Amino acid sequence: MKKEERRIQASDLSPEDRVNALGDLRALIELSRRRGALEDIHGADPHLEVGALYELSLRDSYPPLLLFDELKGFGAGKRILMNARFSDIFTGEVSLDGLRKFRASRNKRAGIPPVVVSHGPVLENVQRDDDVDISIFPAAKWHEHDGGAYIGTEVLVIARDPDTGWTNIGTYRVQVQDKKTVSVFIEPGKHGSLIREKWWAQGKHCPMVVCVGQAPVLGMVAGTTLKYGECEFDAAGARLGKPVEVIEGELTGLPIPATAEIAFEGFMPPPSEETRPEGPFAEWPGYYATNAHPEPVVRIGRVYYRNDPILLGQPPAKPTFPGRQPSFAGMAALWDALENAGVPGVKGVWKPLGGGVRFVNVISIEQLFQGHAKMAGLVATGAGPGAYLGRITIVVDEDIDITNPAEVMWALATRWDPKTQTDIIDGCYSGYIDPVVSPEKRAANDITSSRIIIYAVKPWSWREQFPRVNTVEQSYSSAIEAKWKSKLNFLQT
Repeated sequence: MKKEERRIQASDLSPEDRVNALGDLRALIELSRRRGALEDIHGADPHLEVGALYELSLRDSYPPLLLFDELKGFGAGKRILMNARFSDIFTGEVSLDGLRKFRASRNKRAGIPPVVVSHGPVLENVQRDDDVDISIFPAAKWHEHDGGAYIGTEVLVIARDPDTGWTNIGTYRVQVQDKKTVSVFIEPGKHGSLIREKWWAQGKHCPMVVCVGQAPVLGMVAGTTLKYGECEFDAAGARLGKPVEVIEGELTGLPIPATAEIAFEGFMPPPSEETRPEGPFAEWPGYYATNAHPEPVVRIGRVYYRNDPILLGQPPAKPTFPGRQPSFAGMAALWDALENAGVPGVKGVWKPLGGGVRFVNVISIEQLFQGHAKMAGLVATGAGPGAYLGRITIVVDEDIDITNPAEVMWALATRWDPKTQTDIIDGCYSGYIDPVVSPEKRAANDITSSRIIIYAVKPWSWREQFPRVNTVEQSYSSAIEAKWKSKLNFLQT
């Protein structure tokens, strides 16, 4: 099936089909296969070849799911699935209208806490203590210069605050160290890092679960910045309209998705007790920004996995590929943060291709008062969903199509005065994967960088005198298009 036909068909899927695919990885696979949106690939090598095939798939704005089986060195039944979270079943056409619909449907739902069950597919196979051996799973070396095999890319790292009991799920990279040990790279300031530091401060090892195959909805919420104290399981339940079923880990009591494909349970000792060399790793900004360095590890005491398990892979790729368009979740979170902070007149939020999930945020507003644009820019730059690595914030008027990079560049070229409509802010929240953090700052553990806020809007004080835009009015343009439709074949796609 041609990709254009898949997109049309995706718009006709029933809400029930979408929810089933969102909450069940294997349902997503079967639905995608029926739609012609899945490629079965047999015999690929997890050493570099799988990663290269994945990167080739990203040339398509709506890449198919890739299901790898009979991987070299592993035989049948140990599988890797890629592109799951970015299926057009979940996103449809990527547009500002689609983002509005996503926000409207999501924001109407209150969180639904998970429910504990005694049984689930994840318990079909259990390795305990001395029998633990994660080498049976096809952890891939995704990029040529990666420091090893990374089993965790589309991953859930589950931890619980020792003081409040809040359960957090984050997405962090996980490298295989040996058959019972993985390292977990978590940037300072991330919720998972704050939680583990609390355990260490109490002189305890941090209980942790690493899940490397799960329902797409869990990957979506884990990769989104929620408020500190909000549980991603609750957010996933809200998306599904029903609670996520979890089992309690035998060692830690932590909740593990009952339908998870593969999950590791164990404890993370403090760095003073054990670290392993981690990295380098090709991260989403498009660089190997860190060299090998010591990172904390999880000592695995239990492995739970389904029959014929599926390892989810979603390694970072240079953010210029069409298939790496940012998901609605990150843009919606920033839009929510703006409105929750009291910024009125927000008409849209967008992350242009090339800026990845963090670097560039474009905010559209209807200017209502003097200083309104600055208010929007400062909030977007400092709010949780925009603060980490939010290098550039661009504020534009509501007539700019923020989904069109040419329109945004036009606003920059014609409405922005660099001297009077720019703020530069130093010492902002960054991370080790930021390529512009210098070696000297890294050595001093100063992981901060600057931000620029660009106000590419008509200046408030003389906005009424700003030159008129040269364009045909939309209503007249639509009427002429309808009248001369037979002569406008060149507009057909």
